[in-house]
Amino acid sequence: MDNTRKFLTGFTLIELLVVIAVIALLLAILMPSLRKARQVAQRIGCQSNLKQIAVAWNMYLDENDGQFYQGRNANLNYGGWVGIQGWSPRPLNSYLNLPEYLETENGAEVFYCPADRGGVPGPFLREKVYRYLGTSYHTNIMLIGQDQLLIQNDKFKTLHEEINKSLKDLKLSRVDNPHRLLLIGDYGWINQWKPIELPFEDWKELAEWHGRKDCHNLAFLDTHVKYLNIQKGVYITDEYTVVPFKELYGLAHEAQQ
Repeated sequence: MDNTRKFLTGFTLIELLVVIAVIALLLAILMPSLRKARQVAQRIGCQSNLKQIAVAWNMYLDENDGQFYQGRNANLNYGGWVGIQGWSPRPLNSYLNLPEYLETENGAEVFYCPADRGGVPGPFLREKVYRYLGTSYHTNIMLIGQDQLLIQNDKFKTLHEEINKSLKDLKLSRVDNPHRLLLIGDYGWINQWKPIELPFEDWKELAEWHGRKDCHNLAFLDTHVKYLNIQKGVYITDEYTVVPFKELYGLAHEAQQ
């Protein structure tokens, strides 16, 4: 009979606590990196979507004699599914192999930003923009749809009146600098750019989807895509312009000063 004393092996309480502490420390170190990696992946996915949509817009222009789409709510119902709002038709869908009238969100993923977390001012503030409007992306209202700024301030009135005169029959041939002209981007960019303050305090935090203040993914009319800082109430910068008509640059510079 073996009288050798046998000992059970295992962690002591102190060793277990040390292991837990080490794991917690590693997670604390890794989590910011993982969060940043996820943001970058979502930003890239969003940029890919915008690239495809910008190409589709150019295909639309090619087949419509360069005429920009100016239907009701055209700045938002240009493509995607009908959304909670139920808006249709969606004329850009056919250029992305989608039916013009799409009742469910399945299938229209190209219009969905993976970082979409809401930010539409109003009762649906915390609803994903894609679910509410049928698309995560907002077109430039100086190009597609009517000018919706409704600025009463005389500082902007003349500029917007001149833009509205030109919008009705806007054609691609009248557009200057397509490599600098913003076409479409994350929903929040349009409200960030508008020179008015919105009465909903937390819309901005929700609408900045990619982790940096005042920054959004944008596609230009020539279809290239950039992650840009959008300045409040600024129509023209060294990087971009929202005004399609070069003859109005002077008025735009005056209004934004």
